[in-house]
Amino acid sequence: MVYQGSKNRLAKFLVPIIQKYIDDNNIKTYIEPMCGSCSIIEKIQCDNRIAADVNDELIALLQYVKSDSTLSIAPTDCNFEHYAEVRENRKLGTGKYSKEYTALIGYCGSYGGRYFDGGWGKDKTGKRNIYQERVKNLKEDSPLLKDIEITCCDYQNFSDYKNCVFYFDPPYKNTKQYSKQSIDYDSFYDFLRKLSENNIVLVSEYNMPDDFKCIWQKERKVLQKSDRVTGEKAVEKLFEIRGGE
Repeated sequence: MVYQGSKNRLAKFLVPIIQKYIDDNNIKTYIEPMCGSCSIIEKIQCDNRIAADVNDELIALLQYVKSDSTLSIAPTDCNFEHYAEVRENRKLGTGKYSKEYTALIGYCGSYGGRYFDGGWGKDKTGKRNIYQERVKNLKEDSPLLKDIEITCCDYQNFSDYKNCVFYFDPPYKNTKQYSKQSIDYDSFYDFLRKLSENNIVLVSEYNMPDDFKCIWQKERKVLQKSDRVTGEKAVEKLFEIRGGE
């Protein structure tokens, strides 16, 4: 799935780091409270894996993809007119389309995974069928989600967990926020500090407070401009916070 802020292209770097924390500490439960498209958790090996997100439409789609590898609700093709109709029905709250169907059209039909916020997904030539490509990718993801517990909840619901590895991928501070989640960053940092007293806590961001240690970083080009070409350089970082430090 193409998703705003997805770590799919960085998974080959991040997954081995996270996996080492799990293996070296004999961790039995791995949790992503801001799972997004599940591009990291689907590649992690652990006895118990929990993916959560506050976005109910996203979670409805992931649960559906997990249960139906053929994506039988997906139309063979989707044009701009249908995309616009689903978007308008979502805006008006008519309930004509289910959450999973709305999310399917929104994520597979929108530019850059911006979910009805970045315009209709198309390339410059008009030769690619981006919708069909993304539906195909979702079908391929279905087996990878099979053994993951997928739930809709706020990240603070995990405050009582212990002896787990947590990986957080929040909407980055001072960047475009996700429509379903607004974060009080100071409260979020305090939550991570408290959680780290009984767990291993890792978080992706560009910058974090000084008590969060950067354990990996990589410069990359972020493509989210309307011309589909112009990008900005950014340094992706992975941080660890240790309780009591």
